[in-house]
This record gives sequence, C-alpha cells and structure tokens, in this order.
Amino acid sequence: HTTAQVRVMSALLQGTKSAVVGNERQRDPYWTVVGYFNSLRELGHAETLIQADIREYLNAMWIRKDIHKESNTDPRRFVNRVIELTSRVSSMEISQRLQDLETSYPPVGDNYPVDICLATNMISVGVDVQRLGLMTVIGQPKTTSEYIQATSRVGRKYPGVVLTIYNPTRPRDRSHYEHFISYHSSIY
Repeated sequence: HTTAQVRVMSALLQGTKSAVVGNERQRDPYWTVVGYFNSLRELGHAETLIQADIREYLNAMWIRKDIHKESNTDPRRFVNRVIELTSRVSSMEISQRLQDLETSYPPVGDNYPVDICLATNMISVGVDVQRLGLMTVIGQPKTTSEYIQATSRVGRKYPGVVLTIYNPTRPRDRSHYEHFISYHSSIY
C-alpha cells in the first residue's frame, strides 16, 4: 500500500511536468495533487513519504527515463511546497492555506503554487478552489456521501482526475475495489 502511494503520487507529479502542452498554463489544473486521507494517522504517514520516499522515487524516475536538466530548461519535477488542511491547522491559518491553493502555475516570482495538499474530511465541505483537478484518495472513505463530497473538490472548472488507492489488507477497501464499477454506477 505504501509503495503504491509513493509510485502513484510520484508519477502524477512528474507526469504533470512531463506532459506536452502548448502553453505552460495548461499544467495548472493538474499541478497540485490533493491527497485525501481517512485519518490523521494515515496523513502523517504520507508526510513522511513525501519527505523521503517520493523525492527518492522521483530521482529514480529521472534516471530511468533519462530526464535531466538541459541548458535553460529543467523537465524534472520537484516538491517545493506541501500544505495540510486538517483539524491540526488553526482556524486562523486555514484561510491562508486556501489562498495558497489559489496560486496558479507557472509561478510568478517567489509565489510558487502548492505541489501537494494533504487533507482529511475537512476538505469535504466549503473548499471551492476552481483550479484543482487532481486528487488521490487513500483508502475508501467511511461513507458514500463523504466520498462524493471529498472527490467533488477537484474538477470544478477543468476535467478532474481522481485516483483511489485502496489498501488490500482492509476488507472494506478490497470490497470497494471488487465492486468498483457497480458502486460508481449507482452513486448518481
């Protein structure tokens, strides 16, 4: 499960940077990866992955795919800015973090956009950031309404992509994986 998280998040981060686009602004909806977690414990584990494993795996991808800095361009993706939207963040800081999520790509000066936003169910209501288009859901949320609310935070202005990473050791996650099509067909 941990390996899947590292590889998926790394691929999403580098994939956004490697995508062939006509204009750099086209990367913006997919620049920030929103990571949704069912618990603070799982989110804390992901913070550790970002600091070590994801950065390390990005390096391995660069070597394997021969991605390297050329004269004046650098096609490598770096994780420069990670924020958290959870109950651990003081209410005074929440509005600043929401403003941080509004910062678009490409960066202007030192105003760099958020690379990864780690969130719990706090993101499910009241977060309306139009530019967000990419989310990973780590484990199946406890209720269908929570799943719908959380995943609807992306894809508001541009098509959204949501990847669910199930934990195969959890029977509930395994069941959702086995019934993925029928479950999603019945939501709406």
